[in-house]
Formats: sequence, C-alpha cells, structure tokens
Amino acid sequence: MRKYLLFLVCIIPLILFGKETKKVTIEYLYPPYKEIFYVLKSDSTVRQGSYRLVLNGKILCDGTYKMGMKDSLWTQYNEIGKLRFRGFYSENKRIGIWQFNDEKGEPEQKIDFSNNQIIMYRSQLTGYTFRVYSGINIIYSFLDRPPLYLGGISRINDFITSEITAPLHKANEKIMGTVFVEFTIDSVGKTSGHHVLRGVGTRSNEEALRVVRLLPEEWIPGVINGRNVTTDYVIPVVFDEKLFKNQ
Repeated sequence: MRKYLLFLVCIIPLILFGKETKKVTIEYLYPPYKEIFYVLKSDSTVRQGSYRLVLNGKILCDGTYKMGMKDSLWTQYNEIGKLRFRGFYSENKRIGIWQFNDEKGEPEQKIDFSNNQIIMYRSQLTGYTFRVYSGINIIYSFLDRPPLYLGGISRINDFITSEITAPLHKANEKIMGTVFVEFTIDSVGKTSGHHVLRGVGTRSNEEALRVVRLLPEEWIPGVINGRNVTTDYVIPVVFDEKLFKNQ
C-alpha cells in the first residue's frame, strides 16, 4: 500500500493538466537562488505546472504555469518572509484583485485588474504640484491622483537595487550622493525624455539614467478631474556606502 501511494505521488507531477512533464531545477551561485519548475517532455521550452523560487530554504515566489503562461494564484515574498504581492493570472494576464505590499509587508496598492480599478494606493507625492502638459501648454497643478508605478515605490526601489552597479570615477574615487532622473509619463502610461535633473558625477549620472530607463513600462498616469494627463516625474537614485560595500 505504501509503495502504491509513493508511486501515485511520483506520477502526479508528470500528468499535471493532462500533459506529461519533467522537473527542472536551476541553482544560482550568487545570490544562491534555486528555481524549481516543470516543462513539457515534448517541448522543454514550455513550462507546465508549479513554479517556485527558493533562497536558503525560504520560498520567494510561488505560482503555476499552464502551457507556458502564468496561471492561477501567484505570490511573492521578500527575504525576511514578508508578502510582497498576491494575485491571480489567466493566460499571462493579471485578473481580479491584486495586493502589492512594501518591504515591511504593509499594503501599498490594491488593484482590480478585471474592472480596471485602483482600490487603494499609498503615495508620498499626494499633495505635490506637478508639471502637466496639455497640448502645447504647460501648467503646474495638483493632481487628483499622482502617477503610480504598478506595485508602488517599493517595487521601483527593488528594481533599482537589483540592476544598479557602483561606478568608480577618476582614480577609483567613490562619489556618493543622489542622482535625480526626470522623465515624462503620458496619458496612457508611456515614458519618454529621460534626463538627469540633478547629479553627482558623470559616471553616477550615466548609471542612474541607464537603470531608470530599464524600468518596465508599468506606469499608471496621473489624473485631473477624472481625466488621464501627461506629467513629469522624478526618481531619486541613491549612491551610498551600502551600495559600494555590496559590490
């Protein structure tokens, strides 16, 4: 009986969704991530079944693929076990209500993707004046809702931290400070015109500009009187001792 049960446990992953699959495990040196997922035996480029990203025995990401597309419930945690996001996919598209949390696990955004509705958000820029473009005219105005990045400011910070490198200037000099990168977010959430508004040194400026340009286009435009508008936005990129120490 025990052998029969063991046999069943072993074959369940292979017949998941009616497709024969095989397990794939990828281990990385630094950070020591481990990816565990399943692919079709008939086509190893197509993921099918459960997916996990693990670091030192802790689950960082958990979800499901169906014929190579994200499906069902997906969750992501940070390295100290705080939930960062939770929501459902259908054929690679977000559906239903998603919750995005900050690095402390506190809610930062709740978005209903099925009804295209922002349920809640936190923003440090509420109450600030923005440069707003209306045709050939430029005005400075408060917004009913500032531009938002999907997942919140903490998701921007996570991306910058993962992508940025610490540049060395002349004679291997470390120049620390904050580079402010400005760009325009139009009424459909597309960005353009990235430039350094205020910098600290040529190489730091170039690196900050490079990383901000790499941000995935997942912006939600600002709103005035119920209408999406084109505005400027500024992201600060910090070069500090911690960054140089980690690299």
